[in-house]
Amino acid sequence: MSYSIFQQREQPTFSTGGIKPFQCIGEGWALIKSQYGLFLGMCFVVILLVSCIPFAGLIWGAWMAGIYVALFSRMRGEPVSFNAISKGFEYFKPSFLVAFLSGLPFSLVGIGAKLLELHSETIEKTYPGETPVPPDVLMWQVGYLLGLILLYALCFFVTGVIFAFAYQLVVDQKLSGWEATKLSARAARENFGGVFGLVVLDLVLGMLGLALCCLGFVFVIPITKGAWAVAYSHVFPLAPQLNNRPTMPPPPPLFGAGPTGPVGY
Repeated sequence: MSYSIFQQREQPTFSTGGIKPFQCIGEGWALIKSQYGLFLGMCFVVILLVSCIPFAGLIWGAWMAGIYVALFSRMRGEPVSFNAISKGFEYFKPSFLVAFLSGLPFSLVGIGAKLLELHSETIEKTYPGETPVPPDVLMWQVGYLLGLILLYALCFFVTGVIFAFAYQLVVDQKLSGWEATKLSARAARENFGGVFGLVVLDLVLGMLGLALCCLGFVFVIPITKGAWAVAYSHVFPLAPQLNNRPTMPPPPPLFGAGPTGPVGY
């Protein structure tokens, strides 16, 4: 069916009050624990690619979609393999838009970090070697760094709420990136307390992971993504199957066969 500007697609309905952050974390862990190594491998490979290969960040949205393909398959009792992550590329365009929009606020953090780096280089040139750096200059750097951390946290909270269900809607309901973002924002607004609480837990777990050898946050990602998949299922009715698989035609009848079997039997 085609849609025009005068005939809008019917939006999925959502419920309210169903998100309990700690419960979602617990159910998310229960969802993935039997295949935790598989989900950890998915996260580790993509984080490694994005960190080491130029422009590999373009696949971030597709990877996010692939994670939810795998998580929703688990929720439906379907088998999950590493190949599930490649299915995220079936949603490349809408997931790329979601990734682009959700990443825009963090560009401010990137610009701020670059300015801090340039300022630090200037200080090193101004006070070379053993020359002591004045306390007021050091305090300015510390204040600037704290400001960057607060800006990052603000961006994390804002995007975490607005895009809470965007990737899930792209995968589960086959919405466009813009439709998924708008519907995610509305559903999050109506479930603000639970969504905000889960965003806080997501940030805290990520920070604890970073405190463990820096890359420890990778071990946390499967759990938090599982929690967000569970939260989505508490707000939106999960579609009965992940992909709209085409109906295969019945095999042709055997030569000389009638409607119930071979002729003459």
